[in-house]
Amino acid sequence: MTFLLEFLYEHALAINFAMFVLIWVVQVIVYPVFQQIEPNLFSAWHRSYCNKIGFFVLPLMISQLIEAASACFFVGTALDWIKMGAVLGTWIVTFLISAPLHRRLANEGKESIIIVRLISTNWIRTFLWSGTFVISYINY
Repeated sequence: MTFLLEFLYEHALAINFAMFVLIWVVQVIVYPVFQQIEPNLFSAWHRSYCNKIGFFVLPLMISQLIEAASACFFVGTALDWIKMGAVLGTWIVTFLISAPLHRRLANEGKESIIIVRLISTNWIRTFLWSGTFVISYINY
């Protein structure tokens, strides 16, 4: 377990940079494209997107959570606690806002109102993950 914590701590900047890049690509490119996909193709495309993006997002989110929690426990600077708050914030927004909106899109198909809400609420995660990266850069 110590090896894992040390590995995540040593690679926090890379992990948080990967999440930073990923969230900006999703926010600026992927989610806006949702509005351009034909309604008859949307459900299959959205299902494929959700299945594939999870392989990138979930390991990064779990790594961030473990690293941020261990940094608070072992180091515990103010920046570590702020980063932990940002990481927890991304989890809250992801599972209480973004995931339910994706479920609605999966169940109801292409709905412009849901897509617009997904894009607008995703700015919260974009800001939080950007902040997480900035703090990691400062700590580096």
